[in-house]
Amino acid sequence: MNKVLGIHHVTAIASDPQRNVDFYAGLLGLRLVKRTVNFDDPETYHLYYGDDVGSPGSIMTFFPWPGARRGRVGSGQVAMVAFSVLPSAIDFWLDRLTRHGIEHSGAWARFDGGEAELVISFEDHDGTMLEIVGHFGAANRRGRLGAPGIPPEEALRGFHGVTLWVSAHEGTGATLVETLGLTMIRDDGETRRYLTAGEAGQFVTVHARSGGRAGMSGAGTVHHVAWAVESDSVELEVRERVERAGLSPTSVIDRTYFRSVYFREQSGILFELATNQPGFLVDEPMDTLGEQLMLPPRYESAREAIESVLPPLHLAPPQGTAALDAAAAGGPEDVSADALGFAHRYLPPTAGAESVGATTLLLLHGTGGDEEDLIPLGRELLPGAGLLSPRGQVLENGAPRFFRRLAEGVFDQEDLAKRTDDLAVFIRQAIVNYRLEKDGVIAVGFSNGANIAASLLLKHPGLLRAAVLLSPMIPFRPDKDVDLSRTPVFIGASRADHIVPPDQTTALASMLRDYGAEVMLHWGSGGHAITQTEIKAAGEWLVGQVTPSGV
Repeated sequence: MNKVLGIHHVTAIASDPQRNVDFYAGLLGLRLVKRTVNFDDPETYHLYYGDDVGSPGSIMTFFPWPGARRGRVGSGQVAMVAFSVLPSAIDFWLDRLTRHGIEHSGAWARFDGGEAELVISFEDHDGTMLEIVGHFGAANRRGRLGAPGIPPEEALRGFHGVTLWVSAHEGTGATLVETLGLTMIRDDGETRRYLTAGEAGQFVTVHARSGGRAGMSGAGTVHHVAWAVESDSVELEVRERVERAGLSPTSVIDRTYFRSVYFREQSGILFELATNQPGFLVDEPMDTLGEQLMLPPRYESAREAIESVLPPLHLAPPQGTAALDAAAAGGPEDVSADALGFAHRYLPPTAGAESVGATTLLLLHGTGGDEEDLIPLGRELLPGAGLLSPRGQVLENGAPRFFRRLAEGVFDQEDLAKRTDDLAVFIRQAIVNYRLEKDGVIAVGFSNGANIAASLLLKHPGLLRAAVLLSPMIPFRPDKDVDLSRTPVFIGASRADHIVPPDQTTALASMLRDYGAEVMLHWGSGGHAITQTEIKAAGEWLVGQVTPSGV
């Protein structure tokens, strides 16, 4: 009998599309091979990741619904997705996950048929359960060759397998063996493992959870697993076996990149049969896969309306540009320190936000913050603007900062100078890497972040279009004149601030004015904190800077 060849793709549900791209393309180094829409819900993206061409067996896809509620992994679902690597790559991935701040299990040994697998368990930002498995069989698998920051020998090499949670073995096992042609290779009672017929071999682990809670669909859960079939004729043959088993398959559906048949096995898990052809090169050349929104013909007439409701996604320029070479970038949407030298997040301007022009807010957190900390503030201050948020590289008792201090209010001037230069390099590279408007970067900093923003103004005049300094101090006094005549500055402070005395604030404002800056000083009453009145005042001031009537 004709058998399925292995896992064709796995489709899961995500929340924020850009974070999904950051994680799977940036951190894991998969290529975004197709950016299209859910063919049944065209106002939602369908994102496909895989090796350089999206080979069957390497494809992880997502329906990202912004704001989607978290799902619950349980019985009747694909619970775990495992990627394959060479055993020698495990240390690389332990280090990479750790540097990215991803909690993981460490490497642990799992034995199957006398052969050891080295396993790292972790989750993505939505809670999707993942594994990276070191296995000698990975030598027969193709990995992505062009993942920035990930050598080819360390790259993910497609799927190692999936884990299904079911209520009982019998029905699911019969479907896998009798209908799809898998072979059971292990039976430990609660857990059974099956092997597909493909040359490289992919594993399906089935765990029977009697009395376990049923899964609930949502962000962080797998929607379905698709099984690869060699041709249309084989698909029809397998579909007939599915129908004879009483599993009510759909008719064949054209998904542009493959043809599909869907059915639910006895435990309720959604299975798909997917043809290996025609593949992802059918409507885009290999060099530019995933860069444009591709729509099926029936939706082309509605392209403008569809694009208007889809959130923007950022893809960096191709490898080989000067910016990426200089930055030794770690991925096209990498959020790690591999990318441009700072762990960071970049969120592009919102579609339809023409009123803010090409403005990007450079968000600089206070002590103990990170790249996520000020993103809500940025959105509130100037809705629709692009957001670039780096994480400080200095740790003080485990709390990130942008530069060292010797005591409260006493800055390490040598370190401040170096860190300011490093941040200036990051900004310049980000301008090229993310195609930002050179004169459109406005710093927004709080406390330690405000202090390094002020240092940028004084040490690299002209780099920033403007600055919002919340609870700042004088970082240093320049030993030569600085021209800030074209740089407006908003300073938000409180006379009740127990860390920054009011005379420090007025001295900073006076110094910046002496160098030609147009300074607006706003006094609040919230202490060393960001208040709503301060946000309102700063937001109104920012709007004045980015509209035609502004500076």
